[in-house]
Amino acid sequence: MTSRIESGRTAKAEGHKFEHIVSKMLTKKFRREFVVEGASNTKIDVKDKQSNVRLSVKNPSGKNTQIGLYTQKSFIEALDIKDKSIINFISKFFGSDLCSDYPRHRMSKSQLTNSENTRFLKFLNTNTDKLLNLLATHGHKQIGNVNYLIWPTEKNNVDSVLLIDLAEFKKELSQGVWSQNETTFDFVVNDKKIFHLQMKGSGPKFSNSYHGLMFHVHSNFDTKYVKDLNILKEI
Repeated sequence: MTSRIESGRTAKAEGHKFEHIVSKMLTKKFRREFVVEGASNTKIDVKDKQSNVRLSVKNPSGKNTQIGLYTQKSFIEALDIKDKSIINFISKFFGSDLCSDYPRHRMSKSQLTNSENTRFLKFLNTNTDKLLNLLATHGHKQIGNVNYLIWPTEKNNVDSVLLIDLAEFKKELSQGVWSQNETTFDFVVNDKKIFHLQMKGSGPKFSNSYHGLMFHVHSNFDTKYVKDLNILKEI
């Protein structure tokens, strides 16, 4: 087992443990029951029994953390991509048998044509709303939707959590712009990076976590959509 795999499993276990800590804290604070959802078919991590409060809980070790990992097939389905040129770009930039002669079995920006790069970048920037639904609230083929994000400013510290109103968050992010780097894409709002997109995995094993599209969210949260936890009392 590689250290990378071990680190991933440790982070997943810590994240699940923190979800239970958050649910217990909210139950005690608001004197109503919050539970850990725990299912793999929803982005909801913690919710109240009435499902009025539906939380995605992060527990980052730094200033960014993964918010979505999709196979090329699931991403294409989720965004309902029909354009063959966009699909071909995804297979090249994020890796496939088409690129077996290239390092990491993928092509970077400088190895693709300007037309290919521009077309996919335009696609990202004209589908911001769909992407935000996929990443932040609804996911792909998942049950229920998230209305708040929990983010501790100190790992494992429940007393440091920020509450992000995702409706306001998505409204603000609709003004953002995607840009392309040599091997990644950045999404920036008011000079602050909010998301980045990169390839997950490399080499010839084209499976779920190899050559997937991995999105990270950064903690550059504007105070306008950071809320006091006490607003959950009235929901």
